[in-house]
Amino acid sequence: MGHRLVVVGGGLAGLVAALRAAENGVSVTVLERGAAEGGDGSARLSGGLLHVAWRPMDDPPDVLFQAIMNETDRDADPVLARTLADTSLEALEWLKEQGVDIRPKSAEVPYMKQAIHPHTIGIGARHIEERGPDRAMRLLYKVADERGVAIVHSAVAGELRRSGEGWTVGAAVAGAWRSFAADSVLIADGGFQNNAELLTRYVGHAADRAFLRASAASAGAGLRLALENGAGAVGLGRVYGHMVSSGAFENDMLWPYPPVDKLCLNGLLVDRQGRRVATRADNGVQLVNELVRHEDPRGLSVVFDDALWYTAGTDDPYGTPVPNPDLVDRGGPYVRAENPDDLCAATGMDAAELRAAIDAHNDAPGKPAITGRLHSLRVVPGITFTMGGIATDDAARVLDPAGAPLRGLYAAGSCTGGIQGGPRGGYVGGLAVALVFGFRAGSSIPADLDSDPRATEEEA
Repeated sequence: MGHRLVVVGGGLAGLVAALRAAENGVSVTVLERGAAEGGDGSARLSGGLLHVAWRPMDDPPDVLFQAIMNETDRDADPVLARTLADTSLEALEWLKEQGVDIRPKSAEVPYMKQAIHPHTIGIGARHIEERGPDRAMRLLYKVADERGVAIVHSAVAGELRRSGEGWTVGAAVAGAWRSFAADSVLIADGGFQNNAELLTRYVGHAADRAFLRASAASAGAGLRLALENGAGAVGLGRVYGHMVSSGAFENDMLWPYPPVDKLCLNGLLVDRQGRRVATRADNGVQLVNELVRHEDPRGLSVVFDDALWYTAGTDDPYGTPVPNPDLVDRGGPYVRAENPDDLCAATGMDAAELRAAIDAHNDAPGKPAITGRLHSLRVVPGITFTMGGIATDDAARVLDPAGAPLRGLYAAGSCTGGIQGGPRGGYVGGLAVALVFGFRAGSSIPADLDSDPRATEEEA
C-alpha cells in the first residue's frame, strides 16, 4: 500500500502541498470545509499579488531574505525566512507550470510584478469566476482531480489523534462523522480570524469586534488540533489586515476594498464621543494591530479636511478602489461639515471633545494639520488573517514546544507562525507564504515517508 496523506484545508497552501505530494506518489485526501469547487479559502478573495516582503518572488534570495528580516524588524525565524527566500522562485515557476496565469499588474511597482491574472477587483466574499485568484483555485482543484487527489467537500475537521504509527482525522462531512486514516497529516486550514474566543485570548479583549476581512472558513480548528497533540505555537497576537469602512458589516461593496489606511494614518482618529485615539503606527498593518486592541474597535471614526480627502483619500497603492470617490459612491458612512459643531450634530460626537481632539492632533509632530471644512468616515480594523500559529521547521514539520518534530504532522500557510509579524506587524505576504510552504510541505512529506525506517519495514 502506498503512503497516505490527509490535508486539512483546501486553500492555496493545502492544494499546492497535495499536488506536490501526489506528484511524488503519495495518496492524498483533502478535507475542505467549503462546498464549492475551488474551496472556500481566502485566497479566492485575495488581490492576487505574489510578493515576498513587498519584493518580487524572482528577486535574488539574499535580497528576499533581507527584505523579510527588515519587514519584521528581524522578528522572523531566520531559518524560515531563508527557506522562503531560497524557494520562492522554484515555487513560482512550479505554479506557472500548473497553468496558473501570472502577469505583472504594474511594471513599475515591485510588489505588483507577479500577480494572478485576470486582475479583477474582488467584492466581499463573493466568488467571481473572472477574477484571477478565483480562476486559479478552481484550476488547481481541476488539476488535483486529474491527478487522483481525493477532495472531500463540506468536511469540517474536529478531531486529530495518533493511530498506531500514523494519524486519524475525524471530520463532520455534510453532517455525518467520518474518520480518515493516514501516515501523515498536513494542517493548512488558515488562521483563527473567525474564532471570537481565540481572538480575545491571543489578540485583544475586544478583537472579536473587528471586521472579518476574509472568508469565514478559518476558525482555528487546525491550531486547536495541533496544540491538543503537543505542538508548540509562535507569534500569536499579530494580525494582517486593513482599515475599512464600518459600513462593511452591512454592505459587501465596502470590502476588501477600498482600504482607508492612509486617511487613518494621517487624519484624526476619534472614539464615539469625539475623543482623540492616539496611535504610534507608521503603516496600515501596524495600525490595525493597535486598533484591534482598542476597547471599542467598532466605535472609531476618522476626521480629516479637504487636503487629505483629495490626497490620502485618492491614494491608490494597490490598483484598487479608493475612498474618494469609491467609498462614498458605494454607500459607505460619510459626513461632510463646515465646522466641528456641524460635524458633531451629524455624528453624535461631543463638540468640546472633538475640538480638543483636533487641537491635540494639530499639535502632534508628524501629523498634517486639520483646517477648514471637515470630513468624517466611520472606520473599523479589518482582519484578513492571523499571523502567528503552529510552530514549524523549514520542511513544514510541526514542532513541539522544545523544537522537536512531531512525526508525521505538518502545517503550512497562515495557520503557522514564525515568518510574519514583529513589533510593527510586518507583512511578508499571504499568497507567497502559502505557496512556498505548501510547496515545501508537498516536497518534504514524501521524502520523510520514504526515509522512515518503519515504512520500509512494513513494505518489506
